[in-house]
Amino acid sequence: MADKKITEYNDGSGQSLDYFVGLLNGEFKNLTRANAKKIIYSALTEALSDLGTGFNRVIGVNGSNNAGLVTNANLIATLMAAAPTTGGVLIATRESDGYPRFRQIDQAASYASQAVGVAVFHAGHLIIIAKDEDSKQWATSNVTGGNTALGRMAAMADFNGKANTDTIITTLGTNAPAATYCRNYYPSNVEANDGNFGAGRWWLPSAGEKWIMWSHLFEINRALTAIGGTPLNRGVWYWTSTELSATYAWHLFFGNGGFSYSGKTDEYRVRPVSAFY
Repeated sequence: MADKKITEYNDGSGQSLDYFVGLLNGEFKNLTRANAKKIIYSALTEALSDLGTGFNRVIGVNGSNNAGLVTNANLIATLMAAAPTTGGVLIATRESDGYPRFRQIDQAASYASQAVGVAVFHAGHLIIIAKDEDSKQWATSNVTGGNTALGRMAAMADFNGKANTDTIITTLGTNAPAATYCRNYYPSNVEANDGNFGAGRWWLPSAGEKWIMWSHLFEINRALTAIGGTPLNRGVWYWTSTELSATYAWHLFFGNGGFSYSGKTDEYRVRPVSAFY
């Protein structure tokens, strides 16, 4: 490796590299499996400037055996391809006949323009995660949304996001910004009156549904990136439709899986979900 000419490797393609070499104290070292895992973890948590391994820079070697400094685009492409897989994650599409279908993530290039979100099958549950999100208050005042108040363990087992959202909107109307945003949402590549994915077909996910999203995070973000969607943000809290009390609702932190509650007038990220029923 020492006789290789090191140049900036930036062909703009974001192509995956074959393997990594690390630069440690001015010497090239092959990355061990443990160090590679640390780099993958750090990069996927948007900490590209601190790889957590003691390496100053990452050197990539492409298919032509040319070494170079790895750009963010190439690094992310490589790491996303190597992300842990849990299964049950597909691309949800609305195709020319109007019917919904599921496609594999490696088919994204062919179906990105028809993709409406990312589908997750988990323990008998199906949710389709929207490509978009926004920041909203749960409510404009700390009042009940009409749902049964649930403690921590019961909240984690709540998979009734659609019914929760129906009740919140019936109870609070437009004074429920998070639920209203989700209910009115529809992907930009379908009509508002689409029977499967139009406005009225999306909801604020429950705590249990949000835990599904967390448990498949890497694959979901890989799929969202592949179809041009917005990846789930590892640095923020996401509202759920599950209530703790009239004053508080549950939310989940996508940085480390923290699960807590907050006042309903606080503003956090909101990601709509849907299904075919």
